[in-house]
Amino acid sequence: MDYTIERKVHTDIDSVKNIVEDILNNIKEVLTENIFFNTKIILYELIINGVLHGNRQDINKQIIIKLRINNSCITIEVTDEGSGIFYRHKAFGDYDFCESGRGLMLVEGLSDKFTIDGNRVTCVQYLK
Repeated sequence: MDYTIERKVHTDIDSVKNIVEDILNNIKEVLTENIFFNTKIILYELIINGVLHGNRQDINKQIIIKLRINNSCITIEVTDEGSGIFYRHKAFGDYDFCESGRGLMLVEGLSDKFTIDGNRVTCVQYLK
């Protein structure tokens, strides 16, 4: 099985919901319930981070979403037009009183592989 979805969405919170629902409707039949749920959370967290923090809600900027599924894994890549971030893994309790950072911690926890390269975040979930 090889499945690829690529979408671009303007930095608009209302559009994000529609794009994520469209992507999820296209993949719900090919993933287990657990992987599907994790994918949904990862997509929402990364795209909303791109809208709010990366593109700073600039409607003229876009978010690029790439999702690939093969027999062994699902890869999610989200790129915004921001300047990029520096993310440092912290211990679980270190986020209790932080104003931000919990979304990426959650995404990292749901992913088998998690990388950030400037303004692009890539997550891999192995299909077990």
